[in-house]
Amino acid sequence: METLSRSWDLLGQSFAILKSDKELMWLPVLSAIFCLAAMAIILGVGLLVVMPPGPFPHDVAQQKLLGKAMLPFMFLFYVVTYSLATYFNVALVSIASNRLGGGRATLNDGLQTAWTRKWSIFQWALLAATVGTFLQMFERRLGFLGRVITRTTGLVWTLASFFVAPLLAAENIGPVEALYKSTQIFRKTWGEEVAGSFSFGLVFLLLMLPGLLLPIMGARLGQTEMLAGAAVMVIYWLLLGVANSAAQGIFVAALYRYATKQEISAGYDRHDLSGAWQPKVR
Repeated sequence: METLSRSWDLLGQSFAILKSDKELMWLPVLSAIFCLAAMAIILGVGLLVVMPPGPFPHDVAQQKLLGKAMLPFMFLFYVVTYSLATYFNVALVSIASNRLGGGRATLNDGLQTAWTRKWSIFQWALLAATVGTFLQMFERRLGFLGRVITRTTGLVWTLASFFVAPLLAAENIGPVEALYKSTQIFRKTWGEEVAGSFSFGLVFLLLMLPGLLLPIMGARLGQTEMLAGAAVMVIYWLLLGVANSAAQGIFVAALYRYATKQEISAGYDRHDLSGAWQPKVR
């Protein structure tokens, strides 16, 4: 319950700041549009190249062969989408950091900052895609043991790389140096190991639940109303996802300023920032 309460407070503080900077929500929208376009193009071309003539194979062995043939396209897909997502995330964090510090950075300023870091962003995406691909391979080949290894490694990777985006936005450094500095910032502020943390994903899931009521309530009135309720639910989820992404970007910027400068951004509470992760008690 403490984790949920802390997560709710942090997300609420981020949403409150987002209200005064609504234009930041355009960056997650652009990121989603470009990533969807990349997925359609890369995977579509991949299927056209490797797919045998005729209907989609239903044989398990043929599906495995198709999956192996698609691996280069999947890796390319990961690199491109990681690059796009990181690019717009760097732009978002750059603007948020500036505004939290009293500046007046615009969307164009953030996009220009991300553009100047384009090669570092691409290299980071290449590194992240490689790590992600290897983790998936371990999980598929080692079964239960693979799942344990990938989940543990994935958690460590998530914590170690948490401040990569703000570091790329603030400094013109390479991906390895950004990962190293991100790890050092985390260890210096919250210690070597953590036992609990905030969970925006859990709060986001709870906020999604009311949307499920719309088609259910519409179904009691008729099929047309049920479809209308489902459409509103999807729109609500999309808007919530965009707002959640923008709020998380603002939070990362605020947490980075706290961890590196011990500055409490307006709208945030010191206790909530310092308690974003709880050091493990031995």
